[in-house]
Amino acid sequence: MQIGLYPNASSERTLEAERLEQFASLLKQGQTVFQIEGDIQQKRWEKVVWNAAWNPLTTLTMADTKTWLDSSDEAHAVTKRLMREVIDVAQRCGVPLEYGLIDELIAKVLKMGRIGSSMQQDAKAGRPLEVDVILGHPVDKAKEFGMDTPVLSTIFALTTAVNRRIVDSLS
Repeated sequence: MQIGLYPNASSERTLEAERLEQFASLLKQGQTVFQIEGDIQQKRWEKVVWNAAWNPLTTLTMADTKTWLDSSDEAHAVTKRLMREVIDVAQRCGVPLEYGLIDELIAKVLKMGRIGSSMQQDAKAGRPLEVDVILGHPVDKAKEFGMDTPVLSTIFALTTAVNRRIVDSLS
């Protein structure tokens, strides 16, 4: 688990740092394994890039990550473009992600073998998908900044449609 401070203009940084230390001491008492990150927003957005790609792509295709990437040259291109658009949004939010993260994340997932995602498991089980949690924030920020994110917007729309079908089937 990674924890850190979220910028809060209405609170003093020293007070926030004290609160973080108090929280960390509780985690230590509970023998929770964690690390305090100096820039939690960077770590958070790195995870957003990962989740925004692998969760919907494995769900929409019902394929594991390796099968998806091996399915065509376009699969690699779409995945990279999706990740790039999320990085563009992060950068507009002031988070210094580099485009090299894309190749790192693809190499990482390929080393993991044939994996699915939690969203894919939810879809298979007929449970609602975490579309807004995983894709909603970058989509909303892109709209707020007036950014053109065609792949991100398309993946969001398709995943939202799958989620709607699942939710409608539950009622």
